[in-house]
Order: sequence, then structure tokens, then C-alpha cells
Amino acid sequence: MDERLRIFSIVLIIFLTGFLFRVETSKLHDLSVDEKAYLTDEHGLPYMYELDSYYNYRVSRNYLMNGHLGDSLRDGVPWDSYSYYPPGRPASYPPVIAWVSTRVYRVLSIFMDISFYETCFWLPAVIAPFAGIAMFFLLRKYSGDLAGFIGGVMTVTAPLYFSRTLPGFFDTDMFNILIPVMIVFFLTEAVEAEDRKRSLFCIVLSSLLILLFSLSWRGWPYILYIIAVSCILYLSWRAIGGKDWSFPAIMFSVLFLLSITFCGLLNAWSDVIHIINPLNIMNSTSATGGWPDVYLSVSELSRPSFEIFVSAAGPLNLGFGVLGLIMITSVMLRPPMRDKHLGGFNVFIFIFSILWMAVSLLAYYSSVRFSILAIPPLTFISGVFLGLVFSYMGEVESWMSLMGHGAGTIMVAIISLLVLSVSVVQASEITMKPFINDDYESAAAWIHDETPPETVIVTDWSYRHYFTAASGRPVLFDGGSQNTKRAYWIFKAFATDNETLSLGILTMLTASGDRAIDLLENYTGNTADTAEILNGILCVDRETAAGLLTDEYGMGHEFTDELLSATYAERRPFIILTTEGMKYAGYWYFYFGDWNFTSKNTIPVYHVETVDVSQIDRSLKRGLWDGKRPHSFIISDDRGIETISVDNSSKFSVIFLPAEGKAFIIDSSFNDSLFVKLVLLGEETEHFRKIYQKGDVTVWGVR
Repeated sequence: MDERLRIFSIVLIIFLTGFLFRVETSKLHDLSVDEKAYLTDEHGLPYMYELDSYYNYRVSRNYLMNGHLGDSLRDGVPWDSYSYYPPGRPASYPPVIAWVSTRVYRVLSIFMDISFYETCFWLPAVIAPFAGIAMFFLLRKYSGDLAGFIGGVMTVTAPLYFSRTLPGFFDTDMFNILIPVMIVFFLTEAVEAEDRKRSLFCIVLSSLLILLFSLSWRGWPYILYIIAVSCILYLSWRAIGGKDWSFPAIMFSVLFLLSITFCGLLNAWSDVIHIINPLNIMNSTSATGGWPDVYLSVSELSRPSFEIFVSAAGPLNLGFGVLGLIMITSVMLRPPMRDKHLGGFNVFIFIFSILWMAVSLLAYYSSVRFSILAIPPLTFISGVFLGLVFSYMGEVESWMSLMGHGAGTIMVAIISLLVLSVSVVQASEITMKPFINDDYESAAAWIHDETPPETVIVTDWSYRHYFTAASGRPVLFDGGSQNTKRAYWIFKAFATDNETLSLGILTMLTASGDRAIDLLENYTGNTADTAEILNGILCVDRETAAGLLTDEYGMGHEFTDELLSATYAERRPFIILTTEGMKYAGYWYFYFGDWNFTSKNTIPVYHVETVDVSQIDRSLKRGLWDGKRPHSFIISDDRGIETISVDNSSKFSVIFLPAEGKAFIIDSSFNDSLFVKLVLLGEETEHFRKIYQKGDVTVWGVR
């Protein structure tokens, strides 16, 4: 077969493998007809799988409509007025996802009737397979077409990468393997080229790709760190071995100079200088001052369990990657074997491979969010390892005569089919369900149609990206701003049993944002004092608050008036939106909302168990739960809400929701909290009334 036709065929198979298996997931095969209807939107497509996808869709839509990522301009700066309202925040976000989606949409709309949303929905399934093609071209240099082909398939079917690049998973993950692999490809081309002009040309291409990566994902510097250390070790090896290192040193210097310059010109220089500091990127999720670190509640920032560590990267990729590195190292340390079986695998790519895998696995071990970084090096080393195995198999005829002619070819075919089968099967078994459903869509439509445009939505940060995109209403904070001082106050509003304080907090935040918090924190210089003072004045009227500030805290009249103008600003319209999913996040509302700024925090009691009617009846008759007497039983059913006191000295209560078959065991100190009333019991209160409800979603207005 002609080489160009063979390569085209391989590339086409890799692309179709990645694309078709991804497209198949959009059919939601494992669900009933009713479930499918509930989880699909007006386009007949499943709702997007992750809520961040709706933020990416919103900023991309802004770019399509406005030419920038914001919904407006403020002093010439693109501004996102819907997130962190008021005052909003700069629309500073890696723009490549918006650039690509808008350009693809404009091309497709010429030839077909397609909406921008549909373009964004399908785009990940189109982009992701190109990562496998890039891996094929990288691997074939060292291991041949067959190993490159298998490595390409292993890339597009790696479980985590597959699940995060499905249709409807509109996020930057689609670029996070493709671009790094392309960077490595051109970097190795530069090192291996005999012609210096070609080397410098490839260095320029690598630098441009690093620039592209910096505009695609904020974690881009990790690849720069790995390249930097690899270059230093490689130059040291050449110097120690008496080899010429002057041109490689010039080449690498050009790479870093161009990369930093390009990134600085298209990004803010201060941001680039800040983010290329490893200490800063590793500390990018730190808490704001003395306020609670809300990132503790984000599951993808936690350390993966052993099961997740193995399954997300793929047992095949991980196993072959680790075993392959051992075998490759063994061969590289024996020059005759290296020349025979790994002739093209030079010292630079060997050093780089070790660091690439070590750093990526270390990052993955430290946080689930970095798991996707481990897939490219694991797959690359797996491919090189397979090439090494195939090279050994080529000698089978000479030492396994009993198997007859063609034994090596047969073994290569068997190994290839086994690896490809496992890769394809692990991808075909991946299924996901959208977080959003028809209830959310109906609620978003109702909010858009029935509330004033300036209405602020108060809800859990994880759902807010969807509602800003679907309802066109601002939120207090979302997934891009959850770890802020404001987070404590929102959790406090839900956790306290003083409903007047809850109303005061939410009125302050929706009217003036963080202004009062900042004023007081700058005045006191102490976060604990700031929290104490605000908690004291937000539950009383303005006149009483003024007396407290001047008499108890000794503040001057001028500062008192300024502070009160922020805490008692004219109320903006706001609504509280509660969802079924919030019931399972109650632990964090109580943990952060009851935060102790001066001493160790207590761990609240909060967990959920599945129960049936007979279990509920037995517990009520015996007055026991799990062999212990609760403070009280609270039962919410179609007859209303009933509270049965059991033991006032007990530290926990049990809330039964028979219709849902759930029991919520909570810290008894939160029995009368706004969270329990609105989220768990769905009960109207003194200040909040139910103004809309459908299925999983309830909207509460202020009386």
C-alpha cells in the first residue's frame, strides 16, 4: 500500500474511533424513554454533562455576539456582569474555546441549519479525536505505524479523556491533550533535525503552540516546567559526555524566550509572570485571607482514591505506561539493545518522557483535577513499549522454530487486537447522565419571563453557570468565584436559625456585594472581628445597628454612616433557588456557615440514608435511630410537617422524607436553619414564600 494512503487510512480510523464512540453516548442508551425525554432539551440533545460547560457556552456566545468574552465593556475591559453580582468581574478567560466554536459555527452555518448551541454541543467530539492523530504522528517516529496506531486509539479511548470530551461536555479538556502532544512533537523534531534551520523552524512552531496552550487553559505552564528541566538535564548530559551543547543551548533559549514573549504579548504580562511561578500555580486555589477555604468541598480538587487513580487514566494505559518505562529504561541503559530496538529513541525524548510521566502522575496523585495530564505521557510510553515488544517479536522466527513461519507476525497481531479490544471496550462502557433536566429548563424560562432583568439569583454555586446562561439573570457567585469571602456569608445565611439575619445578609450582598465586608475588614484588620460585627448588626434595624457600632465598637459617625449605607442599601429584587441536589451538600453549608474564626471548627453531623416506610415506623415507635435517641424526629409528607421531640440533650436530629425514601441525619443545632426549612422541608417561612416549583427546582421570593 502506498505510504500516504496507509497513513491516511490510519488517521481516518483513529478519528472515526474517537468520534463515533463519543457520538453514540448522546443517545443515552441505558435510560428509559421517559428518562431520556426528561434529560434532553428543546434541540433533542441531552443537557450538557457538566455545569461549567454552560459558562463556556455563555462566554463563547458573548464572543460571537459582541466580539469579546464579556456581556458588556467597562472602561474598555470585557466585563461579565452576571457572575459575582454586584459588581461582576472581568471576563478574563482562556479564549481559544470561544475562538474555535465561533469559527466552526460560522463555517457550518453556511452549509447547514445549525444553532450555535448545537455547534458547542458537538464540538468536543470533533476536536478530541485529533489528539489521537497527534499521538500517532509522535509515536510513529519511534515505534512505527502499528504502535503509533494503537497509541492513537488508546489516547482517544482513555476513560477520563473520553468522558470529558463527550458531546455536551463543552470544556477546555478537548485541548488539554491535543496541544501538549503537538508541542512535544515539534520539540522532538527540533532536537532530532540535522538541519539547523529546520530545528529553529520547529522551535518557533513549539513556541506558538505553547502560546496557543496558554490561551486554552490556565494550567498551561506545567508543560513549560517539564521542558525546562528536560533541557537542563539534556544539556548537562551532552556537556558531561563531551558532546557539543552550544547549539542545543541556543535552540532551547530561543524556545523559552519566544514562548514567554508570545504569551506576554497576548496575555497580560503580570498574569504570565505570576502563573509561570510554580508556587503560584500550585497555590491557585488558596482561600481568601482568613475566610473559609470553600475549595475543600470541591471533589475534583481532592486526592483521588486508588480505584479512581487507576480507572480514570485507564488500567491499560497506566499498566503499560509504568511497565513500559521500566522496560524502556532497561533497554536504554544497554547500548547494543537500544540501537537494535529503540534506534530512534534519543536521550532527550527519554529524559523528557520520564519527567513528563513523573510530573503528571504526581500532579494527578495530588488532585483529581490534574488527572487528564497523565494520559498523554502514559499513552506515549505505552506506545513506545508496544513498539519495543513488536521489535522483539520480529525475532521470533529465529528462536521459536516450533511455532513455524510467521509466528512473530501472529503474536504481534494477537497483542494488537487484545490492546485495541480493551481500549474500545473501556470506552464503550462509559455512560453519563446530565446534571440538568427539564425542571431546570422550565425554572430558567420562568425566571426569564416572570422576574425583572435586575433580579439576582441566590443558589448553590454549582448550578449558577446554568442559570446565568439559560435565564439571563445574575448570581451572587458561581463556579469561577466560589472561594471568596462572600461564600461564607451565603453559607451563613442558610445555616443560621435567625431568619432576620439570613434576610439581612442576602439583602446586603445583592445590593452592595462585598462593599461592607471590605470596609469593615480594612477598618478592623481582623477577619474574625469583621464577621462578629456584621453578624451582630445584620439581624437588627439600621437605628439599632448604628447604636451598636458607635457605642459598643467605638466607631466614628462618619465611618458608621458609610458602613450602614452598604449594609442597609436599597434592596434589589432577589430570589432563592433551591434544588434537589442541594440536599446532599448540606454538610458544607453547615460546616462553612458555622465557621469559627478564632478556634478549631466543629464537624457538623450531616449524612443521608435510604429508608423505607417500615424503618421510619420502627424508629418513631422506639424513639431510636441507629440505637441512639435523637433530639427530635421531623417528618415531612403530604400531610404536612410534624416534629416529634425525643431527647433535648441529644446532638442530632433525624428528618424523614418518606416520599423520597430518605432520612437526613443532621446536627440538632441546625433544626431551625433556613437550609432545613427551604431545602429539606420545602417550608414557607416568615420572610420567604414559594413562588414557583416544578420537580427538582423551587424558587422562593421575599415577602
